[in-house]
Amino acid sequence: MLSHYHCTIICSHLMHRDMMSFLLLLLEWKDFTKEQIISFQVVGGILGTIGALIGGVLGDRFAYIPHGRVSVALFSVISGVICYGLFLFSETYIVCVTWFGLFHLTGGWCPAAACRPLCADLAQNKSERAQIVAAWVLLEKVSSSIFGAPLVGYITKRLFDENSVFTNQEKARTLAMNMFLLSTFFWMMCALFFYMMGRAEY
Repeated sequence: MLSHYHCTIICSHLMHRDMMSFLLLLLEWKDFTKEQIISFQVVGGILGTIGALIGGVLGDRFAYIPHGRVSVALFSVISGVICYGLFLFSETYIVCVTWFGLFHLTGGWCPAAACRPLCADLAQNKSERAQIVAAWVLLEKVSSSIFGAPLVGYITKRLFDENSVFTNQEKARTLAMNMFLLSTFFWMMCALFFYMMGRAEY
């Protein structure tokens, strides 16, 4: 079954994905048009697909180097934090969508480059492989439903008060900061355990 390293990495890496359900609201508060907001979804979907492919290729390419897969995953996490933060706090559309695209291009390598191959290596037969997938899905859904969007919503609930005196720009900055801090915390947990996996002997 999954080791504690894998469990923590899966939970930490996927919690922030559920937080991203607030992105549409954030983009609206940034006063982007509906067409521009839709373009974020298109760019994220296309570059995210390409990024997953790149992650898998790089993971296989560096698999023969000691801790190669883990190194690719660490690079992905660090670059994801940087691009995501720059995206959240960008004000103009062009800059914002550029960092959003780069985030999806480089920040999603972990599953294809490291998590799935390493979990597959743990399985001795098809039954164990099915158990790992089931545990993975369970951890993903439970962790994201508790520590993802609900946590962001709880922290930023004052922004949704009908009597709020905050402007849209102030709401956007506050929501962006909360999303960045929570996402970075879980990403750093992910990076820490990837680092510990890299130091461990298989």
